[in-house]
Amino acid sequence: MSLAEFMNGELIPLVDVVTFCNSLPMSLYADTTGVKSPEVVFRGMATSRNRLVAEEYLLNVKRSEADLGVLIGTNNYKMPVAATAVAVRDLEEREEDLIALPQPRNERAALGAVIRSRRSRRSYSGGAVALGDLSTILAHAGGITSHAPLDGAPETVTLGDDLHLDLRAAASGGALYPLDLCIVALNVDKLPAGVYRYLPKQHALKPAGDGGDLDLARLGQFGEIEVRKAALLVVYVYNLFENARKYGETALAFALIEAGAMAAHVHLLCTALGLGSCDVGGFSKKRLDRAVGADGLTRHAIHLTVVGK
Repeated sequence: MSLAEFMNGELIPLVDVVTFCNSLPMSLYADTTGVKSPEVVFRGMATSRNRLVAEEYLLNVKRSEADLGVLIGTNNYKMPVAATAVAVRDLEEREEDLIALPQPRNERAALGAVIRSRRSRRSYSGGAVALGDLSTILAHAGGITSHAPLDGAPETVTLGDDLHLDLRAAASGGALYPLDLCIVALNVDKLPAGVYRYLPKQHALKPAGDGGDLDLARLGQFGEIEVRKAALLVVYVYNLFENARKYGETALAFALIEAGAMAAHVHLLCTALGLGSCDVGGFSKKRLDRAVGADGLTRHAIHLTVVGK
């Protein structure tokens, strides 16, 4: 390429790309702009007072090593009373109105091949997903996989003599598992359409939410995702008190990390089972909260995955 060809055909788009990547040019109007796009806030970050709120919170919660709040909370959870409370938490899983799930399959697909072939699938056939496949997905995303003995627990007749901590498939800060998996069943064999909460102790579904008709189009900005042809939605619901009493301001960050770990398991199992799945970031939080029975105060829908044939 000659210099003239470079100047005429390459220089202008190259300058545009470099300019976009350069974080130095700034807008001084982020504080007063009526509609502040992420780009405007980003450009004015060095001089503006209204940074991205999530960035300000999530990246700066660990302000100082002198902040002993999390250390105190973590040490409190070493006490037998705290560990015992976590061990008996499943007692709130009322056993009436449960829908038993089939025994999950032990998938033996090669992990490397599944990871390499995983893709976000936005088009679906409209076919039904087998209840056994849903069972397998839930077991591998949030099911109980083993147990840990509980040392130092108080000996009482009421609490029994077999106290232990249930350990689940996805990693969780402090093994507190503050996320519930809720299923919006659209087209699942042998499962009536509706909203359900997954109970890992029972490996069962329990009806949840308001039970009304769901306007799928208003639950999120699905764009190219053919949600009306999907078989189910997986909603990750964060229970604030389950880990915030221990981790304080760091708890939300841990919950978001855990949601990512659980979603990764969902996608890998969908790939292994020949199903399509796609994460959705642009959901309507208030509507999704209402759909799954979250109050938006102590229980929050924080992530959404679409699954279909």
